[in-house]
Amino acid sequence: MDVSEYKHNTEKGIVLVIGGGVAGIIASLDLAGAGHPVHLVENESHLGGQVSKLDKLYPTDHCAFCPLWTDIKRCMEHPLITVHTLSQVKELKKENGNYSAVVLQAPRFIDEKKCIFCGRCEKECPSGAIHPGWEHLCPPSFVIDEILCTKCGDCTKLCPSGAINMELKGEEINLAVSGVIWATGFKEADISHLKEYGSGTHPDIMTSMEFEEWISEAGTNRGNITKKSDGSVPANIAFIQCAGARDLRMIPSCSAVCCMHALKQACWVKRRNRKIGCYIFYTDLRTVGRDYYRYSLRDFEGAEIKLVRGRPGLIHPLPDGNGIAVQFENTLTRKREIRRFDIVILNGNIQPSLIQLRPLQPGSATVPQTDKEGFVIEEPGETSDFACGFGLEPADVAESVIQASVAAMRITSKKSNPS
Repeated sequence: MDVSEYKHNTEKGIVLVIGGGVAGIIASLDLAGAGHPVHLVENESHLGGQVSKLDKLYPTDHCAFCPLWTDIKRCMEHPLITVHTLSQVKELKKENGNYSAVVLQAPRFIDEKKCIFCGRCEKECPSGAIHPGWEHLCPPSFVIDEILCTKCGDCTKLCPSGAINMELKGEEINLAVSGVIWATGFKEADISHLKEYGSGTHPDIMTSMEFEEWISEAGTNRGNITKKSDGSVPANIAFIQCAGARDLRMIPSCSAVCCMHALKQACWVKRRNRKIGCYIFYTDLRTVGRDYYRYSLRDFEGAEIKLVRGRPGLIHPLPDGNGIAVQFENTLTRKREIRRFDIVILNGNIQPSLIQLRPLQPGSATVPQTDKEGFVIEEPGETSDFACGFGLEPADVAESVIQASVAAMRITSKKSNPS
């Protein structure tokens, strides 16, 4: 049974969920479980959002992929959920409590059902436009970057299964829905203009998400901890908290997840190589979940993680390029110091992705009211649209899942009880 058949024999309203990360996936599954047909719109070529880029989840350090993939598979196979990947909401009009939406879906060019993942197209592509999609896709498939693609047609001739069709065009999909959930998640903000952090000046100065990908067991290094600059093993790593966050020049609020993210990454480094010194420079340690603070107290055979209270005032590559100088004041000892580190991780520069959608919306579009930081401001009383996850407030995976279920419940309750 597909959605079009279902909507003719039920009074349940159709719901549009914008964002296919963990919050959007859970909201969609909860809504479908309650009988609501759902259209799930995701900008990327796959579901999973930022969580799909994580290697481990705190505080258990279990694989981020396993529970996520189960929910993605359930979402893709559910008869009441229609998934639109490589898609954006181009227009959204609200009238009499309901919505009319226009979804612009970009062409995939590669049919994932036909792709046998042989890699011939990627090896022969002269522009580098073809790359593997999310490696956990089932079945796995390559993706063509339309911006880089020169439309030379060589890949079409090489494909043994006929999966590539460069003549495909994008399409507009018109939807009539009774409710909207904004689950647009977060993105990393560019902090290169905050010169004291040295972002972009050295390959071993990375953001936390870049470092997550670099040390991932499924990534380039297969879990090995090395420097990007020369591939050698670092002697020490500095994690800089609140880099761009709690800063009136950029993101005034606390990002909520960064202390635990740094602790998780430092713990992973220690588990792989306990000889590497890990230093976390923090403003104050915010570990609010159950067992979160206990997580920070773990000892790795005497090789504990060093916590330094103080925000560095200058991070700068050494003149010979071999290392990075970090200047800071330890606010507990009241001493000013300069130390050399092999790798520096900038943590805290995350903001809601919804802030990026504002200029993309035409004048007729309805975008939820947001504050200056891009977080959705929910109006009091009955509304037809709700927010969850990082689009509503800084939240980690566990909190985002709870908020997604709450948003789904509110829509279900509203539609079930019109009064």
